[in-house]
Formats: sequence, structure tokens, C-alpha cells
Amino acid sequence: MPNRTADSAFRAQLRRLRVYVALAALVWTLSFAGLSGWMLDHFRSNTLDLAFQEARANFNKDQAFRYWGTLHGGVYVPVNGLIQPNPYLAHLPERDITTPSGQELTLMNPAYMLRHLHEEFGDLFGVRGNITSLDPLRPENAPDAWEEDALRSFEENAQERLEVAAIGDEPHLRYMAPMQVDHGCLECHAHQGYEVGDIRGGVSVAVPLTDYLERERQIAGVTVSAFAGVWLLGLAGLGLGARRLSQDIRLQQAAAEHIRELNAGLEKRVRERTVELDEARQQAEGANRAKSVFLANMSHELRTPMNAILGFSRLAAQGPNLTTEQREHLGLVERNGDHLLSLINDVLNMAKIESGRQTVESGALDLSRNLHDVLEMLRARAREKDLALTLDADPQLPRFIRSDSRKLCQILINLVGNAIKYTDVGAVTLRASREENPGGGEWLRLVVEDTGPGIDPELQRRVFEPFVQGGDAGTTEGTGLGLPITRQFAELMGGSVTLASTPGGGSRFTVHLPLETVDGEPEPDDAPARRVLGLAPGQPAWRILVADDSESNRILLRRLLEGAGFDVRVAADGEEALKVFREWQPHLVWMDMRMPRIDGFAASRAIREAPGGQDTVIIALTASASSVQAQEVRDAGCVDLISKPFRDHDIFAAMGRHLGVKYRYAATSERGVAHTAGLNRYARRLQALAPGQLEALEHAVRTGDVQALADWVEHMRGESPELAEAVRAAASAFRYDDILTAIGKGRSA
Repeated sequence: MPNRTADSAFRAQLRRLRVYVALAALVWTLSFAGLSGWMLDHFRSNTLDLAFQEARANFNKDQAFRYWGTLHGGVYVPVNGLIQPNPYLAHLPERDITTPSGQELTLMNPAYMLRHLHEEFGDLFGVRGNITSLDPLRPENAPDAWEEDALRSFEENAQERLEVAAIGDEPHLRYMAPMQVDHGCLECHAHQGYEVGDIRGGVSVAVPLTDYLERERQIAGVTVSAFAGVWLLGLAGLGLGARRLSQDIRLQQAAAEHIRELNAGLEKRVRERTVELDEARQQAEGANRAKSVFLANMSHELRTPMNAILGFSRLAAQGPNLTTEQREHLGLVERNGDHLLSLINDVLNMAKIESGRQTVESGALDLSRNLHDVLEMLRARAREKDLALTLDADPQLPRFIRSDSRKLCQILINLVGNAIKYTDVGAVTLRASREENPGGGEWLRLVVEDTGPGIDPELQRRVFEPFVQGGDAGTTEGTGLGLPITRQFAELMGGSVTLASTPGGGSRFTVHLPLETVDGEPEPDDAPARRVLGLAPGQPAWRILVADDSESNRILLRRLLEGAGFDVRVAADGEEALKVFREWQPHLVWMDMRMPRIDGFAASRAIREAPGGQDTVIIALTASASSVQAQEVRDAGCVDLISKPFRDHDIFAAMGRHLGVKYRYAATSERGVAHTAGLNRYARRLQALAPGQLEALEHAVRTGDVQALADWVEHMRGESPELAEAVRAAASAFRYDDILTAIGKGRSA
């Protein structure tokens, strides 16, 4: 009976593992499928919209030409082989005239002029046009089937007609609008019985779609290929993880079975049993170590390609010849890569929590800034759903406190992000206040409220469990780990998180964290990131070695550094790195710690022991999730550690710290207005602007209208470039409160 129970439990564990992996794979696949479908639909909408804009522009041109001709009663032109007197204007006594010099002229009414342009020059630019009616004077002006159907719809008060239709064998976007009779038209058409306001006919425009569709197919192909690669990478990671965990379960089941057999033995085997139990303990410890190794491997295998994806997208976005559409596409790649990285971090964070390897890293932080930063980070998502996203902070709260800034922000991002995701109408509010702790001291009380559908009582009991999500299966994105991580982080920081919700009445998550006030203003963690243009003059020829087993990461770092003016060589493993070091003696080595043959740890130690190795700076690059590795890399001889995925600023800043490299920066940094603190210098100039300009700026900031804000900045560049740049820099850093304060519309106003 015990054996059957153990086997049943073992099989149950494997079933749960398969269910979790299948659910994760399903969520992963549905997320990518949904995103791919949305992108393809978005590309098609953009294609048709661009074609429509071209059709509308040509139609407006034709209408403007016709209105001009109508205003002047037509024009007289010389009679020649192309232009003959219009037989349908024979009722006009002055259709044909002769100039004093003997030149014969004939009247071209607006319809004749427009038809002549369409017939003689329609194919010149690829856009076809036609003026027609259900009762044409000229038989050649008779409508085709599509035009006839559109003209009949105009008689039923339709304002325009737009449709994709084939002309010959090619698809076209066809557009047509009615042509109404005005006073100028009666000169030529009054004899037909028309009156002002009647529908005389219509003007149609046909735009070829072949080039548009080909460009759409190219962009869609590149996008879908990129998504497919990331999707396959995720499935491979899930399969590897499931296989390793399945092996761990089998090892643990085998050890448990062996222990049960020993317990059923005789007393004479007590000593043997003790020895075997010790072996079983070692196996269990080995399994835990294997889990840590698996976590490190998963982190490396997932973060390394993500580093290349995000790095190359940012590098490509800096190109000088990109179109607006290309920049938008690169922005989509980077934002979706960041979203994928957040999902990876959720899974790895949960694994670190379960293995007891998460720690609290407390430090002084600006509470008000952290709260505002979280809301600004999520404001675009709320604006997409037309939700009000507000912060209600107690003015008695201290500005500077001691806490773990990263975990605090992650808690708020998870809770506010969930509230936005599940709320379709209304508002999401973040409230912050201080509260007495009955056990002594004070709590920081954070409440996230929404006006969403609420949570069912049954789901409320399980909502903090891993992989549990609200909504129907497959209808929500994410891993289902946000709330479990939130609870674990809150408890790790000495606090708690609770839920109160009524179906149909919204939800309220309340977080209590210890509140420790910091006196004075702490030093900022780092300087604002500035884009490096190149090396400053008067510096040595810096020699940089990049050692990384990932070809894409080697190419990324090489292009980044060579673009700034460094002399760069690369190595694919530790053995090759040692060879290049001995031959070239670089000033600095970027060392990946996980490489074949000789890893980064051994290669770093070997460089330190080699002649001249003490003068070379070695900085570790790692994609591992283990923070314990920081001490290990320093013991190996590295002076610093940069985690993947890294940003350009991380790389250049580290080289500046350890080599003393000086850079030339982008113009915004050179003028000293890249950080929003400089905006205070322009407060008086801002407040002295015209009321209309201030109102436009305030409205753009409060509504989060990025395009309106950019238009305001561009308009202001002509009047005050420094002021425009200060506002742009503050907006780029999401310091909207600083802008409102500078114009006298902040919270204190």
C-alpha cells in the first residue's frame, strides 16, 4: 500500500508538471499568435489608409481644379489636334471665338477640362481618374459597373464610396464622391434641367495597390520571422526546464522509495541505513544544486539572445537614414522584447523565491519619484483603454525612505498593471499613506483600487498561487506569476498584501510595508543616460577585447564600441581570449563568464597572472540570475559586473569609470538640459509665454498627448531653442510634474 501511495504521488507530480508546462506553452503560443495576428491586421490597415490618403489627395486636387474652372466659367484654349470644340456646348453662343490676331479659341468647361486631364495624363503618375454620371452627355463618359453602383448610392444620400476592387488583373483602391451642381455649372447644364444642389454625377479615383501590398508583405515577413524565432526559443527553454525538473522528481522519488525500503529492514541494518540516509541527503542537496545550475543556465540561454535582440534594435534605431515607419517598427520590436524580458524575469524571480535566494537590498529612495515613475510607466496602457490613472498621496508622507526600490516598484507595477488589464471602464487609483503599526513603528500603506468587474470569491482564495489568472483561459497575457511574486516580495520586505473584492464592484489590493524615514536628500544613484557620439579628442587609441561565445553579442558590442572610436578585437571563448591578450595587450577586456573550453572565470585568473595582466581592466558580462556570482567574478579578477541585457549607457559608463575614457555626447547633453532639473531655470520664461501657448502645453502634459507635446516643442524651437529643448528633455524623462510646476500648474499651485 505505501508503494502504491508513493507511485500515485509521483505520477501526480509529473502530471502537474506537464500541466504547468503545457499551460505555459499555451500562454506563450497564444500570446505570440495574438500579437502576430494583430500586427498583420495593423499592417493591412496602414496599407489601406496610405492608399486612401493618396486617393483622397488626388480627388481633392480634381475637385479644386473643377471648382476653379467653375468659378471662371471655364477657360478658352487654342483649337488643335488634341482639343476640338465640345459638341455638347454647341448651345452656348460664345463657345468658339477668334482673337484679334486670328487665333481660334474654344471654351473648355470644367467637366471637359477634368476629363481631358484624366484621359491624357491619367497614366503618367499611376493614379486613374474619371468624371462620369448616370446620364452622361458623352457616351465615353458612361460609368463602369462599380461607378454605376456608387452613383446610385449617391442618389440615396451617400456621401462617398471607398472599396478595394480589381481593374484588369491588378487590385486598386477605388474612391468616388458625388459632384453637385452649383451656380457656375448652370451656364453649361441649365438646359438639361439641373438646379443648384442636384447630383450631376461623380469623380472617381483608382489607386494601384500592388506596390503597397508588396511593401506590406516584406514588413510582415520580417516581423513574423522574428516572432517565430523568439517563440521557438521560448518553447525550447520550457522543454529543457520541464525535462530537468522531471529528472529531479524521479531522483527524489527514487530516494524516497529507497528510504522506505530501509525502514522496513531489520535492526541490524541501522548503521547501513544511516549511511544510506546520508547518501540520500547528499542526493537531495545535489538536486537543489542542480536546480540552481538549471536556473543559471535558463537565465543565460534566455537573456543572451534577448541582449542581442534589444541591443541591435536600439543600435538600428540610431541610424541616420531611417524612415518614420522603420523607427516605429524598431520601437515595436524593442517594446515587445522588453515585455518578453519581463515575462522571463517573472519566471526566474519565482524560481529564486522558491529556492530561497531572493534577498532584500535596502537603500535610500525618493518615494514620491518612485510612485510617479510607476504611474508614468503604465499611463500609456491606461490611455489606450481610456482609463483615468491617478495618484492620491498623503502630503504627510516622507519624501525619502529606506527600502528596496526595485522590489517596491515591481510590487506597484504588478498591482497597477493588473488593475489596468482587467478594468475596461472607469479608473485605477493608487493611494499612499502612513499608518501606525500596532507592533511598533509605522507602515507605508499602498492601496490599488479599480472599477473593474471584481474577482469571484472562489478565485480570491487562489489568486496568489502561481500560474492562476483572472478571466477565461487564453484571454489574458502574462505568466500568472505577478501576484505570487508581489506577495513574496512584500513578505520578504517585512510586510503583507491583502485583497478585498466584490464581483461587479471592483477590487482593492492593500500593501503594508515597514516605513523608515531617511533624513536629508540622498545622493542620486546615477547620472542621466546620455547618447555617446564618439571619443573626446586627445585620448590614446584604446584597445578593447570582447570575449563572448555568442556571435550576435560579439557583433553587437563590436559595432557599438567601434562606432564610438575604440579599437576592438573579439574572441569566441576563453582560450582564444588568452591568445589575443598575449599578442595585443588590450587596455580592457569585456569577459563573458560562461564560455566553452575555458570559461570567463579561468580566463580572467589567467590574464591576471600573465605579464601585464595587472594593468588590464577586466569587466564581467553575465546573463545569470544568481547575485552570488558578483563575489565570484571579483575573486576571479574582474573589477565590475554588467548584467545582460545591457544598455549602451551601461557599457560606456563602466569604461569611463575604470579607464577614465572621455566621450563626446549628443547635443542635448552638451547644452546641459538633458535632465529635468534644468527646467527650473526656464520657469519665468515659460510663465511669460502667451496664455494660449501655456494652455496648449498644459493640456498636452495632462492628457499625455505625446504628439501634441512634440508639436509644441517644434513650434517653440523657432522662438526659443533652449526653452524647447528643456521641455523636450523633461518630457522624455516622463517628468510631467516638473513641467507643470515650471509653468505654475503643479500640485502646489
